[in-house]
Order: sequence, then C-alpha cells, then structure tokens
Amino acid sequence: MTARATRILVIRFSSIGDIVLTAPAVTSLRQAIHGPCEIHYLTKASMAPVVKGFGALVDHLHTIEESTAEVQEALKGLNFDYVVDLHNNVRSRSIKRTLGLICFTVDKQNWAKWLLVRGWRRKPVTSIVERYVEAFAGAFGAVVPEAWPALFEEASAPAELPATYAVLAIGATHSGKQLTPSLMQTILDRSDVPVVLIGGSGDAKRAKALQGSAVISLVGETTLAESAAVLRGAQHVYVGDTGMMHLAVAVGTPVTSFWGCTRPSLGMAPWKPAQGSAIIVPDAKLGSRPCSKLGNRCHQANGCMATSEQVYSEGLVK
Repeated sequence: MTARATRILVIRFSSIGDIVLTAPAVTSLRQAIHGPCEIHYLTKASMAPVVKGFGALVDHLHTIEESTAEVQEALKGLNFDYVVDLHNNVRSRSIKRTLGLICFTVDKQNWAKWLLVRGWRRKPVTSIVERYVEAFAGAFGAVVPEAWPALFEEASAPAELPATYAVLAIGATHSGKQLTPSLMQTILDRSDVPVVLIGGSGDAKRAKALQGSAVISLVGETTLAESAAVLRGAQHVYVGDTGMMHLAVAVGTPVTSFWGCTRPSLGMAPWKPAQGSAIIVPDAKLGSRPCSKLGNRCHQANGCMATSEQVYSEGLVK
C-alpha cells in the first residue's frame, strides 16, 4: 500500500524578490520530509509567474486576486497536514485560522528592522532565506541549502541577443531603490560589451534617456520568464535592491547591486551570489543605517543612491 504524501501549503503572496527567495526554503522543506511530499503554494495571481518558475519544486499552485475568501473552501477540502507561512500577514493568518492546522511561521524581524532604520541597532538582520528555513527547521530537521535550486529552466529569451552581453535592470518600485540616470549612464559607458536594458513598461521613458551605441532595450517587452532567461545568459547584471537582483542571483549570474535608502543589513542582501558579484553601498560616513524598510523615504539631502553612485564612480569596481 502506497503511503499518502505529506501535504504542505506554503504561503507567500508577494513580491517578486521575496517569492524568489522562498525557493531555497521550499527545497529545504522537500529534502527534510521523510517519504512522499506534496507541496502546494498560495500566492497572488499577479505573482503566479514567479512560482511557475520553480518548476517541479511546487506540485500545485493556488492564487487569489483580492481576498483569501476566494480559496478558503477549496483549500479546506485538500486535507493539508501542515501550513508553512512565509508571509506572516493578515491574509496568511486568515488562511491559518480557516485550516486550523499545525503552522510554521516566518519571523519577519520587524522590530529589529525598525530599530535599524532609527539607528538604534547595528547588528544586521539575519538573511530572509535563513529565517524562512528556521520557521520549520525545528519540526522537520531542515537545514539551509548550500546552493540555489534550478529556477526558470524552460525559459527562453524573447529575441536573439549577442553572444556576450551585460544587463542593466532599470526598474524599481520606490525612488530610494532607483538607480540615478547618471549612474546608469556611467555603467553603460564603462561596459566593454553590449548592454541589454530590462524593466517594466513604466520605465520606458528612463530607458530612452540613456545613450550608447551598443544598448539593446527590452524595457516593457519581456515576461518574467523571459527576463530570467535574459539574466541567465548575461555576463554580468547591474541592478538596485529589487526583485530582478534576487532573480539574477538565483539564475547564477554575477551581480553588482547598488543600494540606496535600503541596506543589506535589513536581511535582503543577495543570497549566495555568483563569484564576481559586488555590493555597492552609500559612502561609509552614512553607515549601515537604512532610511526606510522599503526604500520610500530618504534622510539624505542628495539621496543615498547618489552616494552609492559616487562610491562606484570613484572606486575600482567595474
């Protein structure tokens, strides 16, 4: 008689980078479960393409548009054994109450982040990947993986690209994470290979302002899977603290990440980046204190990203 698979619901609703960073935890969870394992993933419908990039790591994908009420009855009928809550918000708590199961929940370390932003703490927050795994490690004996799992394996680029190229990811939700126009232009001017620009449709105006004879703009033209393929094929990726940073690291490409109003100390630094990667943070006199958790506020008159630009421009990092 075949043993019934252990059925686990993993919850993370958003955003791109946060969901990408759950992939090592899902790998750890699979490896820790003895016997057959069936992993379901609940996310927002807009984030479904991210989870689909996990391939065989996830057995079933469930999505919501606005409310958890859309899926609660269906989830109750699936007879889960456990819930792994990697979001820890009002929506995920609603699901946990509905299912009434043994649940394992990530520690978001919001208090520690609050102290960092206010300059009352110096110790960095533990990597979110480690905290994802710690949520269920005690129950299953799970450990943090040594490397990224294979993601977006079936993705292909939308157009024929040069044999060797770099990528400049120009998008960012908050101004404190956006690369300045002069920084982006400096990156283009320094590159000795063609540079592919990627970003959302809202970044088109910024892309058009960049100059260079070897610039290939795919801004607003790629799906998430296609962006992953473009990033995988690149020699190097230049990017701010965004979902594209984590996606580039996940597919194994060396990344130079530029930090403005957020800092790696918030626990969102690139996880296990490829050799040749670099982290550019604002001038040392600004310290490790982030201006905000999300990058939507800045304490500096000229902007934190401008000081990172100065570090990059005056330094030896290419």
